[in-house]
Amino acid sequence: MTNKPDNSEAYGRIQWILDNADVGFFLVVAPHKLQNKIAEMYHSSRVAVLDYSKAGGQLEYYDLNKLVDDNPDCDVMFILNMQIALREEMSMAHFNMSRDNLARKRRIWFFFMDKETDDRLAGFAFDVYAYMRMKARFLAEEDEGFVEGKMLEFDGRHNVAEIRKALARYKDMEERYMALPLTGTPDGELLAAAVTLDNIATLYKDCADYDNALRLLSQVKEIRESILGNMHIDVAETYNNVGFINDRKGRYDKALEWHFKALDIKEKVLGKESHSTAITYNNIASVYDNQGKYSNALEWYFKALDIREKVLGKESPYTATTYNNIAFVYKNQGEYSKALEWYFKALDIYEKVLGKESPSTAITYNNIAGVYDSQEEYSKALEWYFKALDINEKVLGKESPSTATTYNNIAMVYDNQGEHSKALEWYFKALDIDEKVLGKESHSTATTYNNIAMVYHNQGEHSKALEWYLKSLKIRLSILGDTHPYTKATLSNIKFAYTATNNPQPFEKWLSSHIKE
Repeated sequence: MTNKPDNSEAYGRIQWILDNADVGFFLVVAPHKLQNKIAEMYHSSRVAVLDYSKAGGQLEYYDLNKLVDDNPDCDVMFILNMQIALREEMSMAHFNMSRDNLARKRRIWFFFMDKETDDRLAGFAFDVYAYMRMKARFLAEEDEGFVEGKMLEFDGRHNVAEIRKALARYKDMEERYMALPLTGTPDGELLAAAVTLDNIATLYKDCADYDNALRLLSQVKEIRESILGNMHIDVAETYNNVGFINDRKGRYDKALEWHFKALDIKEKVLGKESHSTAITYNNIASVYDNQGKYSNALEWYFKALDIREKVLGKESPYTATTYNNIAFVYKNQGEYSKALEWYFKALDIYEKVLGKESPSTAITYNNIAGVYDSQEEYSKALEWYFKALDINEKVLGKESPSTATTYNNIAMVYDNQGEHSKALEWYFKALDIDEKVLGKESHSTATTYNNIAMVYHNQGEHSKALEWYLKSLKIRLSILGDTHPYTKATLSNIKFAYTATNNPQPFEKWLSSHIKE
């Protein structure tokens, strides 16, 4: 006889949120019958409810906005049975794009859905999924043999130290699922294990432990191929993930190989005008851009753009993202006027659809500033960077990684102008956020170390430059390896700065002794 599942922890999470949260997005994973029971338990004058099992239809921002407008005195929104509202990929896209507008409503949003929709949400609406502050996961009271949790929960998603603590907590689960035999284990258990291993692989990716991420994804791939076959969308997404990590490692040919395998599935199963297919077109274009094959990158970005303009329209934020990507390639080619043309096309959409205080708008301000910086129009660059900074500090806060990125960008302009003391001031502001939020072993922190080193280098303070270059190099060797372009660039900078010190000790011997410290 199976014991009745204990949902006390999940109920406790909801109560804690209601007692302590001011605003935010929260996810409740529960079967249909239990969703309505939970809503009844927490019914009060402060809670407004939209139940898609009664309302029907696909999710649109209009529904959620109207719920707020019709219930101005309610600070808690319960959106029930989203598995009904999110059946179509387009609905997932609408939900994803509504994130910033919903956040501006300053409410506590509880999004209720079943396990399957939760899994799909993670893959097809990542922007809104990553915004979820906490998850309450209920076991079906009538179910037996429930398989262990699929979404891994922890605080500090961007902090390398916190991610590694989470990985340590999930180590036993990882080893158990990796050891499951493909023959003799029920298909449902294997597929659930694949979802969990996929999530753990994401944690490895987030702390740049790419080899372990690939190790787990290999098992995920094997499970999904053996059960779902070679023409299933989940298999294609696994191929995309493998391609993405190879891209991060600088293994561009392998990245393309896996992205094209994913593309073959998507074009055959979903068609050549699916938004999911457009995402893979974007992935392929990004790899070509990283390789410096700009004409190839533009070819694939324009293929993605053609789909997005047809399927989502010319005023979709996804379309604007592709405009941004195209602009970025033109900037890399040194075609600055074309880059600005496309960035301003993206900006027009973001400001109209998401508003002038959206993080996406801020990113485009940053991008425009970067073009002006490349053109040595430093006053214009600073003007646009400070516009971006104003949004980031207001919307995301003064300790957001996006805010730190803008601090870095402002510092770079001052360094380019020869205002080294101002550059250092802004780099150290960025570093304070990086070390607190992302940890001292993150790639972003290594980049800021490298930037600080370059300022000292430009000032002729070569010993200080070497100190900071070495801090950057140790991180990059650890997370990227010695063959990655970023690692090679840091090594080149170190050698150049070391030569300027006129130290008689051979460089390789000096470097070896300092790397071991």
